[in-house]
Amino acid sequence: MKSLVVLTIALTQCCGSLGAAASSYPLTEDSLHARVAVLASDSLEGREVGEPGELKAARYIEGVMRSFGLEPRGDDGTYLQAFEFTKRIEHGEKNRLAINGEDLQIGTEFVPLHHTANTAFEFSEIVDIGYGIINEDSSYNDYEDKDVAGKAVLIRRYAPEVEADSADTTGTDTNPYDRYSGLTSKIITALDHDAAGVFFYTPASHDDTLLASGVTRVTPKDIPIVFLRRAGLERLGLDLERPDIRDLVGETDLVRVRDTGYNVIGLLPGATDSAIVAGAHYDHLGWGGPASRYLEKEPKIHYGADDNGSGSAALMELAGYFAGRDSQLRHSLLFIAFSGEEAGLLGSSYFVRNWTVDRTKCQMMVNMDMIGRLKEQEKGLIVMGTGTCEQFKDYFDSLDTSELRMTFSESGSGPSDHAAFYNDSIPTLHFFTGAHEDYHTPSDVIEKIDFGGLVRVTQMVGDIVEHFDSYSGPLVFQRTKDSGEGRHRSSFSVTLGVMPDFISEVRGLRIDGVSPERPADRAGLLKGDIIIRLGEYNIGDIYDYMNALGKFRKDDTVETLIVREADTLTVTVEFK
Repeated sequence: MKSLVVLTIALTQCCGSLGAAASSYPLTEDSLHARVAVLASDSLEGREVGEPGELKAARYIEGVMRSFGLEPRGDDGTYLQAFEFTKRIEHGEKNRLAINGEDLQIGTEFVPLHHTANTAFEFSEIVDIGYGIINEDSSYNDYEDKDVAGKAVLIRRYAPEVEADSADTTGTDTNPYDRYSGLTSKIITALDHDAAGVFFYTPASHDDTLLASGVTRVTPKDIPIVFLRRAGLERLGLDLERPDIRDLVGETDLVRVRDTGYNVIGLLPGATDSAIVAGAHYDHLGWGGPASRYLEKEPKIHYGADDNGSGSAALMELAGYFAGRDSQLRHSLLFIAFSGEEAGLLGSSYFVRNWTVDRTKCQMMVNMDMIGRLKEQEKGLIVMGTGTCEQFKDYFDSLDTSELRMTFSESGSGPSDHAAFYNDSIPTLHFFTGAHEDYHTPSDVIEKIDFGGLVRVTQMVGDIVEHFDSYSGPLVFQRTKDSGEGRHRSSFSVTLGVMPDFISEVRGLRIDGVSPERPADRAGLLKGDIIIRLGEYNIGDIYDYMNALGKFRKDDTVETLIVREADTLTVTVEFK
């Protein structure tokens, strides 16, 4: 999980108190320590989704749920709910490339990019197109007077340098061409000019590193798209500023490797079949990967004691506490340990499309992600989602926070599993004790967990569950006024106000949620709509969408083509 804040709470009469009904299973520092110790052990190797350590962790959590007498609510009478995902994209056996008749080595001297088609090619006409940029008013145009239709284009990475006194055209002191420098933007511009192949290289003045990317769904284009590494160009004696490439012959072959992850789901029956969901993700980064902040070369296990051994431990201990309670709750409790959160909310997104209880009877969801560093956080515990239900405000307004500092956020969106439930119109609360320097590094270890604070947060979550279990009326869901485009928002002049679906394998951008009073909402876009064209830009995947969004400005009016169920519709989006 990723975010910040703090809480310490005096649980007063208005809040209820954990233990209002006695339980034979008390919450203790020792019991929580024992759970985190297993999850953050060497043997689980960082619990990366699809890896053996993840399945070991799932089996451990399954055993805990069984020991507490929870009923299985996974697939086919088991505790495990399987979901498939793209684990990685590998080089196939057919990849080959020759420049000017000289063969290059896959990986070290050339790399097919994820956008490429799998295709053979032979180009004898290659047009050096410079940086491959056309700016908004075409005052800078690398394609001017160049015919690239049916030919390969050779494109420099990055953006042209500008004089210091002319770089700041917006008051931000940045290069005005940087916003056109992304690979996706350059690929789309080349396609708009009917190029038949795109080959990138790095100018001598820049770093030749190609940053690793995750496996967020990419819709391949219809042409070969290849990165020419500096090592290959240098071996062939080619000028790194203007390489003299006369012919390109080869084939691109990428293979999508599928894998399976597992949610672990157990039900504690209540007096009714309505349910409160308690969730936490148990997966982490394994030995690192693109999301790691670890910079050393030697691979190390990313233990994820706080992220999210802490929340998973709390989830298991709450299951034990409520299973040992001497009186039955009114609502059933559905405990879900999600996997694939670190890869893009894979498990929770799958669950809300494949409910294993009656979705219409779900009252609310509480999520715990990184709740193990309470003591060291200046702002205490953040509680997100307080605006997702009319009844939450009264509850949190009545809390005595004199002993435990809390910060509240109304937003129901965010980069953890609660967002999937919020997008499915379920009232959600999300608990988090703050970011720290060990986040997504091997140093997120059990020795740094504040187990006293973890007990307090776990007790608080339990009190909230008990309070709303006894609440007599319905919990009324409401949307919060937030962008939904998260960390990307600041990169654009406008936002649409949607939560993109990162897992559906469709051509276009499927919408997972729409924020109220934003351009998408005003245009009538709905969850489940698939955007296939935004203005003049075709949308094949999220990268096309982000590229297109960056082209628009406030007060632009954009005709947008969407697919809604079996219909193709045109709606008008106004970026106000």
